Amino acid sequence: MPSTSVATGSFSSRREANQAVQRLVAAGFARNSIELHRHDDDEGYDLEIHTRQDNLKRAERLIHASTPLYAVRQTATGVVQTARSYPFLLLGAGVLAGFLIYTMIPREAAASGPSGQRSRRKR
Repeated sequence: MPSTSVATGSFSSRREANQAVQRLVAAGFARNSIELHRHDDDEGYDLEIHTRQDNLKRAERLIHASTPLYAVRQTATGVVQTARSYPFLLLGAGVLAGFLIYTMIPREAAASGPSGQRSRRKR
């Protein structure tokens, strides 16, 4: 059996501690390896998770992540995974964005010379 290490965190409320537990469980850590202990003075909770040494840094990141930061990180990870899975979708979105930007440029600005003024023709 591989040796385990302990990652810990301290929280001021049960809600914050439960959010950390949910982040760990959602990331694939076993619920039975996570323990919550109430402080003796009833002013917070300590969280412990027993995990392998190679998962220790990931567990600590999840324990200490703020909820909004964790949500942003999860969304960004999902976007990156989707882009890797569907590269043509990403290419199509880029082409569509380029086309939309091109169509939003006023025609007068496109027809003007490099100095920004229209060239005048002599009649």
